[in-house]
Amino acid sequence: MNGLAGTVTIMEGAAMATADSYRVTVYGQGSHGSSPEHSIDPIVLGAAIVLRLQTIVSRQVPPQSAAVVTIGSFHSGLKENVIPDRAVFTLNVRTFEPEVRETVLTAIRRIIMMEAAASGPPEPLIEDLSHFPPLHNDPVETAALTEHFREEFGAEQVGPGHPVMGSEDFGALASAIGAPSVFWFFGGNTAQTLASGIPPANHSPFFAPVIEPTLSTGVQAAVCALYSKLRK
Repeated sequence: MNGLAGTVTIMEGAAMATADSYRVTVYGQGSHGSSPEHSIDPIVLGAAIVLRLQTIVSRQVPPQSAAVVTIGSFHSGLKENVIPDRAVFTLNVRTFEPEVRETVLTAIRRIIMMEAAASGPPEPLIEDLSHFPPLHNDPVETAALTEHFREEFGAEQVGPGHPVMGSEDFGALASAIGAPSVFWFFGGNTAQTLASGIPPANHSPFFAPVIEPTLSTGVQAAVCALYSKLRK
């Protein structure tokens, strides 16, 4: 992760968020750009939906809770003087609490349907793309592994972390078999990179962890975790 190379971060309880992704197709009525009165413009409709979706977190989620609603893509039309007949956008939602997730997902569907109804086109199509479960670190196992990491790396190299709004399908592995699990992070940046401002994070084309001690730390942490169970 975007931390100091050679360090390990671990936290108990909520570690990473639930993620829900959807593709939405809103339909309109195509027309020439010079005759907008004969159209139902899906770009205007889609834009209204995108803007309204931004109010969910600020106006429907309690300030004490966390949620993210991201519109990652928006595609419509092929020509500047032609009003298309549909627009397609994708969105991603991150939450920690089940009740907040339900609030956000319900609001998304309501906004999409009601904005479309106001424009008068056919009902939009909402398709599931992916769903990632929450990633929860078992408190007992986390406490034990933290001590093993401190013995392995030194206490100053192992720090407590905070819940991350990113998501991991690792959460599905333990929940599928009802086993406790622990997920940790290790840094990949030099001190100079971290001090240079806001360093590039995961998924950025500029995210470039240094090979060492990043690689050795990752392998060493994994072996330490495995050995902590085998030596029992």
